[in-house]
Amino acid sequence: MSSLSSPLPTVAVVGAGPGLGRAVARRFGTAGHPVALIARNADKLQDAADALAAEGITARAYPADVTDVKALTGALEAAAEELGRIGVLSYSPAPTFPNVAGRVPDLKELGFTPAAETTPESVRSMFDMLVGGALTAAAAVLPGMREAGDGALLFTTGTTALLPIPGMSNSGIALAGLRSWAQGLHNDLADEGVYVGHLCIGVPIIPGSGEGDPDALAERWYQLARARDTFETTVGF
Repeated sequence: MSSLSSPLPTVAVVGAGPGLGRAVARRFGTAGHPVALIARNADKLQDAADALAAEGITARAYPADVTDVKALTGALEAAAEELGRIGVLSYSPAPTFPNVAGRVPDLKELGFTPAAETTPESVRSMFDMLVGGALTAAAAVLPGMREAGDGALLFTTGTTALLPIPGMSNSGIALAGLRSWAQGLHNDLADEGVYVGHLCIGVPIIPGSGEGDPDALAERWYQLARARDTFETTVGF
């Protein structure tokens, strides 16, 4: 299928859940970027694409599990073919936390482990989702960005990328590693016109919660991707 004509490059939102992912898609989409939504649940993803389309945003759903290298690569390639060159990659898959103020999540139920109970297997599951998928996605879009001499890779993490949290040691190993790699990539690509940024969120992502509101966080990403003047910004620290 031939690509759609757009003056702005496509934004691929990997981890296009109902919170931050949807907000990032909406913020870039309202600025005129075509949006490729990528997540596991095909039905929910299509609903999100339809909702954005109803707002006048060019959006399409590309279901893929980020831990499946072939599926994620194929989704990004299909998006570039149908919507145009991917110029922005937003990567933010994460376990789904309850987005209700006052509700305390069950960390073990979400796959997190305390330090004394962290095993290679518990780290591997976090690594595959948080780091492995980021590596796969970057490898799929970077050649086009480098050829164009322009692009942005946006990686979102949580508190454990910077500080240990009791009960979440396995995610800390993964996210700290992701941050380190992203900063190295930022340095490596600085002279090629490709921006790499990191947003670390240390507050619950809840609508109407001020700096933790998904739309407020999406606005931070949009402004950071435009300014490209720093590798990292934090919220809630």
